[in-house]
Amino acid sequence: MPSIQLRIFKMTMTTPLKEWSEETILSMIKDRVQESLELDYKECPAIFPLTEGKKKELSKDVSAFANSAGGIIIYGIKENGHIPTEIDTEFDPNALSKERLEQIINSIIHPRINELLIKQIELVTTSPGHVLYVVSIPQATTRAPHQATDKRYYKRFNFESVAMEDYEIRDILRRATTPDLHFHFYLGGQDTVPIQFSQDQPFSEEVDMIIAVENRAEEPASYAVMDVFIDSALKLSNSADLAMTNNVFLTLKDEKISFTHLSKNWSIPSKLPIFKETNFRITDIPIKLAIPKDHADSEVIYYMCVWQIRSPGMINNGSFAFVLKDSYLTVAKP
Repeated sequence: MPSIQLRIFKMTMTTPLKEWSEETILSMIKDRVQESLELDYKECPAIFPLTEGKKKELSKDVSAFANSAGGIIIYGIKENGHIPTEIDTEFDPNALSKERLEQIINSIIHPRINELLIKQIELVTTSPGHVLYVVSIPQATTRAPHQATDKRYYKRFNFESVAMEDYEIRDILRRATTPDLHFHFYLGGQDTVPIQFSQDQPFSEEVDMIIAVENRAEEPASYAVMDVFIDSALKLSNSADLAMTNNVFLTLKDEKISFTHLSKNWSIPSKLPIFKETNFRITDIPIKLAIPKDHADSEVIYYMCVWQIRSPGMINNGSFAFVLKDSYLTVAKP
């Protein structure tokens, strides 16, 4: 994979929020991870001291993420041209605690955002005794849309929170009546597996790749069109009842990349409806995956993967990477 694509992946891949640390933030600054629809940087004065005017802006920003695709706001980072430049060290947890911030957010946005998470990160090396806050906001579904303190509804657009049009509000209201399907990818039922290479074989020993689908909405899915694109550098076999097409090219970040395309139509009565909080494997047996032998000695390699699921009333898509490092393959989740 070209180095530019590797860098894009390093910039877009994130660890689970509970594992974020000061090192995570410093890495984002070093890699110049740009703001996006799903990422925003705010300096400390954006919410501290927390005046009524700042509470209004806080409600606009957080509700806009929920009403859009969800995402993360990091309070305590300075940026220039949407690129992070340094940590802002003004937050004193004794003056504004994580619990207080969470309480305020829950009181100024209606209805309350379920599953909103806040991570308080200690600035152990940058500024001992000080912190910054990472706010993880899920995309609103059953309780959408969310209203700010000025009684308006906002969305993310061009790095900003802007008021929504009437038709956009109506579209979000329909989220509660449509499925919300997402993929999960596992290696032998885990996130990480060892890779074994043989001297006389062009590929590694095969490992199991499991693809599961989850519905996060109340409305069950009776029909879905599923597409998964796996980096062509990986050898796939035993694709079971998935249709497989090799050397499918997609253009991402202005770069044409080759993928192996796996597809499937899910429908009743041959398959059960996909109900909320269920997790179905999309194949009865695992897909087999192998790594090229000439990648065995590489320091780290990223294999790009993208997916899309369509069901009546919804289209979801996403990306992730398989990461080969020290003879272990990991599912790097966004």
